[in-house]
Amino acid sequence: MVASRNPVRSQFESGAEIRARSHIPNRYRLDICRDAPNACGLDPFKTNPPPVPYRPIPTVKPPLLHPRKVRGGVKLSGGQVEGPTLWAAQRWLRVLEEAGAGGAMVEGLEYARQGQTKRMGASPGRIEASIQGRSDRPYATSITLGTFSEEAWERVAKSMSEGAIYAAKLLASELPSNIEDLFGPLDLRLFPASTVDVTVSCNCVEAKAAEAEGKPVWCKHVCCLAYLFAQRLANEPFLIFMLRGLEGKELLERLRERRIAAGAAAAGSATLYQQHVPGVADILSVPLDETGSGFWDAGPGLAQIEIPLDAPKVTHPLLRRLGPSPFTGTAQFPLVGMLASCYDTISRDALNPPQGEREVEPVDEDE
Repeated sequence: MVASRNPVRSQFESGAEIRARSHIPNRYRLDICRDAPNACGLDPFKTNPPPVPYRPIPTVKPPLLHPRKVRGGVKLSGGQVEGPTLWAAQRWLRVLEEAGAGGAMVEGLEYARQGQTKRMGASPGRIEASIQGRSDRPYATSITLGTFSEEAWERVAKSMSEGAIYAAKLLASELPSNIEDLFGPLDLRLFPASTVDVTVSCNCVEAKAAEAEGKPVWCKHVCCLAYLFAQRLANEPFLIFMLRGLEGKELLERLRERRIAAGAAAAGSATLYQQHVPGVADILSVPLDETGSGFWDAGPGLAQIEIPLDAPKVTHPLLRRLGPSPFTGTAQFPLVGMLASCYDTISRDALNPPQGEREVEPVDEDE
């Protein structure tokens, strides 16, 4: 019997028993695996497979309870819709109150107060905004209205020029509260009256689910956009003209041209200003050096002048024509608003003088 090269081989018959012996040297184990690879499960002459790379298990983030904060976003200045022409904003919000759900309106108003809108823009027939919610990316939201044709705007300008009250208030940059009475006979609606007049869109999950079910998409983001545009209408009511397809400045220019043309047609060939007026231009003027003694005396003709004290048809016409105050950088008080308050107080006291007011006695210059 030939002696085995490996003395351990004669003592053990199986590879499983050999692996169980931890005291066996490694060189003997290699020989055993070479002779019986199936017994130990290893093949020293083959390359072992590469290790599987570590891949972490993806974790699902829980949904946020509050929307992500936006720095410098568009927001409601006073926390609610307010402005000089609040009635225009209320007309605009009628559609929202009709179509929007209670929860969406509450959240949309809160979004508008917190300034969750990154940007907002208005163009003829369309209002669009980028509103940040709970997701990583903001939502693209829009409200679309139908625009009037050029022929319709010509009819509107003609109707405005024929109405003296409408023309006077519009030319003074004031939108009459009964402006819709002018559009009604023309079969037009300046402000949307129902959800049929507007089309809303948003790419949020709620809006997509509503579109799939065939329901109107009045989510909280659309409500937020409606509130913000109502705030702009409360301060810039002529934006409603632009939304219907014509800039407010262009409409006023057409109105001025029609008023001038109507005045020239009424005057005929006569000039608008006549230098020689019979009975007035024939009066001879006294030389200035001969009127030195009584230059500052009004004369008896002052009592014959009738100056009726009536409220103006247009409020604050002078301030409207002058426009915004140039002192906007360092002024602590709104100059235009302060002057408007002074004018209102003086006009009210002039029309209705306080009871018991005593007349001011003239001061004798000799005393």
